[in-house]
Amino acid sequence: MKNNVFMRIGILFLVFSVFTFAAKVQYSIWDKGLGFEQYLQEHNISQEILENLDKDDLKLIDEIGYNHRYFELIASNGVLLQTLLPIGDELQAHLFRTHTGYKIEILPISYQKDTHVAVLEVDKSPHSDIVTKVKNKRLSTEFTRVLKHSVDFRGIQKKDKIAIVYDQKMRLGQPLGVPDIKVAMIESHGKKNYVFKHTDAKYYNEQGEVLIQKYMRKPIKHVRITSHFTNRRFHPVLKRWKAHHGTDFGAKRGTPILAAADGKVIFSGWKGGYGKVTKIQHNDGYVTLYAHQSRLKAKKGSSVKAGQIIGYVGSTGRSTGPHLHFGLYKNGRAINPMRMVKFSKEGLTGQGKKAFLNRKKKYTKIINKIFEDNIPSYVWNTVNEVSVLPSMKTYYQNRGW
Repeated sequence: MKNNVFMRIGILFLVFSVFTFAAKVQYSIWDKGLGFEQYLQEHNISQEILENLDKDDLKLIDEIGYNHRYFELIASNGVLLQTLLPIGDELQAHLFRTHTGYKIEILPISYQKDTHVAVLEVDKSPHSDIVTKVKNKRLSTEFTRVLKHSVDFRGIQKKDKIAIVYDQKMRLGQPLGVPDIKVAMIESHGKKNYVFKHTDAKYYNEQGEVLIQKYMRKPIKHVRITSHFTNRRFHPVLKRWKAHHGTDFGAKRGTPILAAADGKVIFSGWKGGYGKVTKIQHNDGYVTLYAHQSRLKAKKGSSVKAGQIIGYVGSTGRSTGPHLHFGLYKNGRAINPMRMVKFSKEGLTGQGKKAFLNRKKKYTKIINKIFEDNIPSYVWNTVNEVSVLPSMKTYYQNRGW
């Protein structure tokens, strides 16, 4: 079943390009302020097609609008035949025309994921050099984010060395989503500064001490999770793809909702299936979302402190009962909020630390070897050119990357 879905996505536009004669494929950047219902209206499509989606799928539709690249198949007479709209990094909404009208379904995004290595010397600054040499702005932002807790970037000088091992998704010749940095290193003043991502998705230094200590509070005092976060899952019973971009906390109507961290309210109002919503912008590109409120308290543009009451639990929007849907986003990408909420300041111990030290030993040995032998980087370069030497790909694959 899943293989058939991926095959259908792969030949989607090819088949229609053949049989619709003058139809053409075009891509655009989704306007951040554009809602999906408004998009349907612009193409004279009845919103009744949304009635066949369940509440989880409708919530996903409401999340469209983070400057994603989307694709359309347009007939010669201007009629929309198909649209593929990414929802985060894993799923997409497929809107298509049939002889009986339009339909919509949620499908997985077809992408290629590979491990890359970037090795470079500093000319101007780590941020600008990664953008210029690796052609990946989001990688530069992530590199700065994970290393700023252990490195003083003001002391970085020309000829200092940088190494990054990261996973990158690629879709139709373009990087998709935020790179997943596995290990990052900067050598400055003769000293190597490493940061390692462990299997718990947190970053540690060489001693196994956690680096990022600015994590979030619980959005309500008494936590009772009724639905967990899932990015992409093929439901074995429903036989279709499902996702839930947040954590649901069951609570009585009127229970105070608390800001998870200091920040600025960037939205306070009604948002489709989410009902009454508050969105707060935090440091490092994080945004929290608090949905289905019975009453909003925080106003758009106001600053809030961690633990401050911003609203009250309710069941507005597409909801079957009182609860708080708590979402967390980084640079527009939905991530599991419980990774932040459950954070502990204690470092690794026991078997966890032993596994981390083995992981660290593997990565440091390979990166040191790369520098010693002056091995070229294996990095994504441009849309039309991929600087991946077959011999280097074999080199990295043989080392378990």
